[in-house]
Amino acid sequence: MSSMATWEPKLENPQLSDDLELSESPLLVENPDFEDFWYHELKKNKNFETFPGHASLIQFAALKIKAKFSSNDDQVVYLLDNLEVSPLYCQFQSRQDYKKLSKILLLLLQEIGLFFTVPKQQLSKSTTYNPPHEIVDFFIDFLLQILQDIHRIHPDFIVSVEGSIEVLWNKLGFLLNFLGDTPCLHPSEVNPLTHIESVLNEFGSFLYSFFFVRNQVLAPRMGLELSDLLRNFELLEEKIKEHCIVVSNMPSCTTRKTAVVSLFMVDSLLDDLANLLNHKSDKIVAVNDQIVTLHEELILLRSSLTDITLQQHPQLEELLIQTTDIAYEIEYIINSFPPVWYLTLRLPQFMDKIKRIMMGIKETKKNIDTGIVGVENYPTEQVSSQEKGPLILEDIVVGFDNKETEIAKQLVRGPEHRQIISIFGMPGVGKTTLAKKLYNNPSVVYHFDKRAWCVVSQTYNKRNIFADILRSIKDNDKETIMQMDDERLVDAVYRSLIKWRYLIVVDDIWDVNSWNDFGRYFPDDKNGSRILFTTRHKEVGLKASHHSVVNELPILSDVECWELLQRKVFQKERCPQELVDIGKQIATNCQGLPLAVVVIAAVLEKIEMKEHLWHKVARSLSSVISEDPNKFNNILELSYKHLPMHLKPCFLYFGVFKEDEEISVKELTRRWIGEGFIKKEEGKNSEDVAYEYLVDLIDRSLIQVSKRTSLGRVKTCNVHDLLYDMCLRIGEEQNFLKELKSFKRPKIYNWSDENFSISALTLLKRLVNVRYLVFPCIVPLMEKFHKLEFLYVQNGLQVEIPDFLLEMVNLRHMIFKGLSRFSESCIQRVTEDEIFQINKLQSISILEISNKMEGEILRCSPNLRKLKCCLEEFQDLSFLNRLESLRLTYPTNYVTHLTSLPLNLRKLTLVSFYMSREQAKIIGRLPNLVVLKLQGGSFEGNQWNTTEGEFQQLKVLELSSVLDTEWNASSDPFPRLEQLVLKYCNVEKIPSSFCDIPTLKMIGVHYCRQSVVETAMQIQEEQVDMGNEELQVIISSYT
Repeated sequence: MSSMATWEPKLENPQLSDDLELSESPLLVENPDFEDFWYHELKKNKNFETFPGHASLIQFAALKIKAKFSSNDDQVVYLLDNLEVSPLYCQFQSRQDYKKLSKILLLLLQEIGLFFTVPKQQLSKSTTYNPPHEIVDFFIDFLLQILQDIHRIHPDFIVSVEGSIEVLWNKLGFLLNFLGDTPCLHPSEVNPLTHIESVLNEFGSFLYSFFFVRNQVLAPRMGLELSDLLRNFELLEEKIKEHCIVVSNMPSCTTRKTAVVSLFMVDSLLDDLANLLNHKSDKIVAVNDQIVTLHEELILLRSSLTDITLQQHPQLEELLIQTTDIAYEIEYIINSFPPVWYLTLRLPQFMDKIKRIMMGIKETKKNIDTGIVGVENYPTEQVSSQEKGPLILEDIVVGFDNKETEIAKQLVRGPEHRQIISIFGMPGVGKTTLAKKLYNNPSVVYHFDKRAWCVVSQTYNKRNIFADILRSIKDNDKETIMQMDDERLVDAVYRSLIKWRYLIVVDDIWDVNSWNDFGRYFPDDKNGSRILFTTRHKEVGLKASHHSVVNELPILSDVECWELLQRKVFQKERCPQELVDIGKQIATNCQGLPLAVVVIAAVLEKIEMKEHLWHKVARSLSSVISEDPNKFNNILELSYKHLPMHLKPCFLYFGVFKEDEEISVKELTRRWIGEGFIKKEEGKNSEDVAYEYLVDLIDRSLIQVSKRTSLGRVKTCNVHDLLYDMCLRIGEEQNFLKELKSFKRPKIYNWSDENFSISALTLLKRLVNVRYLVFPCIVPLMEKFHKLEFLYVQNGLQVEIPDFLLEMVNLRHMIFKGLSRFSESCIQRVTEDEIFQINKLQSISILEISNKMEGEILRCSPNLRKLKCCLEEFQDLSFLNRLESLRLTYPTNYVTHLTSLPLNLRKLTLVSFYMSREQAKIIGRLPNLVVLKLQGGSFEGNQWNTTEGEFQQLKVLELSSVLDTEWNASSDPFPRLEQLVLKYCNVEKIPSSFCDIPTLKMIGVHYCRQSVVETAMQIQEEQVDMGNEELQVIISSYT
């Protein structure tokens, strides 16, 4: 049976069934005693013949039917529902229980035959309308799963016909490819879908009759029927060929994917073709010359597009869209590896389309040059984000001063009982901005013991609200909090608030019912606690409490709009006189909405300061206001229209996330890269380029910063409600979001998003282009994902890293939720001096290294920039010359060994450490160290002595749960330090020499001794005397 493995991928990981059941289907019990009972039961019935495993096959088939298809037949629904509890029957040894299950299976045998034909109904109760080709696609996958189950349960049963079944397996795989290709989606007189359905119905009938209810299962007869089936498949392929030739000559034979263009798709395709040609795959030998020609034609097309991407004209934009569409088509076919006859048919059609696009570009350029067609350039960028320096952290706010003072008094004064203060106003007027200013107002910070922030939004989620609050007031990470059950989470919030004076900001609350649901868990200890609402609706505040205070936030006046516009565009500079009048007109046209002013200001900031260009913006504003009563949406859409082409898909991608979601920048930028939105720039890391794109969107006021890292980089971000709605609206209009969510060939794949089971072959074909993969475990199938760049394994138990992952040519990030370690095969290769090929891995987390051999494996990853690992033995990692971020976790009471570290380190975190004086000096001498975090450890002799010349570049120092330590610092320690944070530390005091650090911006002291708090306050006083009034001291204490 060795040849069967070529068509039936074996998945040996016990965390997934052989056919990759990704839905939470009931556990099927394969009970040998019941199988024997079933066999003898069927012997009594002359209409049935069985084989070992027959009962299990029926269960698997029935549950796949229940997962995939809906049924209007009450009898079938009843039987399927009863089958879900079948494992309960199999837990007992009584014949009565076995008879119950047998009765269900016998009835199902007679009923499920109708599901072995292409369904004429919807795929499942939860889906919307499914096009015919999609229904056929799902039916093919169902047949593939049945074949897998037959082979898994009893492979010997089909040994005599395995060759024919393998051919059929491959032909079914080709049909999956064809159903997603452009010609299939266009009608012709041939109508291949009808022929496909007919042949599939024959195959379904064959499977049902031979493996479910056949009264005589004879190998010769099975072979004859398979031969007939194969002949019909060959006739079907002729029909498909005829159809492709017919539709290729139709002018409408294009499938518009999306009107949002990303020309970096073409760059990605060129890389794929080059890789295909370099590896000389046996699958393309017959068409190698055609692929070479196609590659050359695409290079010419890409170079022709370079000049026109900066020009605005409908004809040019249409040509760019056509180019993206043809790139999608070619990528789909090339990476599907269809039969040679199909490649031979499709490749010339691709080249004809490319030539037509080239002719269109040439003709349009000619018309532009001769003045027949007018064209505008996209606005010229004045300055890149890199040149402008760091982002301004503080929002520029106009018109709120009086309101801020008024509401701040309401928060810190007034009645002792818990009171609700509400800020209401129209969307985009600045409610959240004002609430943030109040939240961080010094008098408010000083007055309240605890502060928390949560977002409600239209999609109310009680659990998320309490998780946000708990993260705000306790030092718990998100993952720990989300593991709590609901009762424990609510109780933790209540206990954290009771007897404390607290402020909770409830942002974007839409109706009072949600408040009535979760607000009852906030204690009222008559100590002046406050709840601050932001809402679009006045009645929310009024109905929430009889004692609530409601504040309306009005729109800005024309004068205030002009002031805000100037400050956003020119910062502290004056507006040139020639732009004043037109600037005031633009400000007036923003209709008093601060958000509109901010996004239009970002447009103006990005274009040259020329009067005629500002007049264009003013005319655009006037037209959109007069065209549509929904004027604010149109004003905001102007900012989208002014985006450079490469930023448009990046911005619209925010529509993939949930409303008001706080989005991880790492996840976002990696997704952009995976989707092919990021340009490959020589000498630059793709993540760095993607981050620059994000900063550009932030500069344009389209994206908001939520949190920053200790070094000031954006850590999380979010989108304003109005701009989020705009993402959804434009994304739907231009078919962008639908294409991203298409189940065909995704580049981003998260297994938890699936609500149906899929076969291994379907998964392999679907994920052939995957670049960003979230999966519950490692499976051998992943070796086929040649484009994979980011792998996140959601494991609970420790998993082994197979050697094929270390040799994947494009994999750059390998993240594990739980622990991972290198497999025995990896260790054996190193032990035997077998060399791994150098990979492109840039980050690994979390890796357990138990011995030196395991550490040696990392030598195949010289490009590592980030590493999180648990060490059980000393490791010399100094050979990782590009490593910038390192987190080392040691076993409890383990003596830390750090004889040498990579000199390029910028961030170092040590967990559960015990550090000698010499090791402390090694860390202090790292020439590029910017962030140092020491967590849960101690120093030799309970002393940490820092001397002059150490930590020359350090900007952030964080000590957490450091045990009894006397901290001594030289007269010139940490000369560039900006942030010092101590959490749960048992140190006596902060060294007085910190008074002399001129760069210090923040000291955080959380739950430490009072002596530490006192020295922090003394340092602040002396720093103020020296002129450093910006130094913040943040204190959290138990009293």
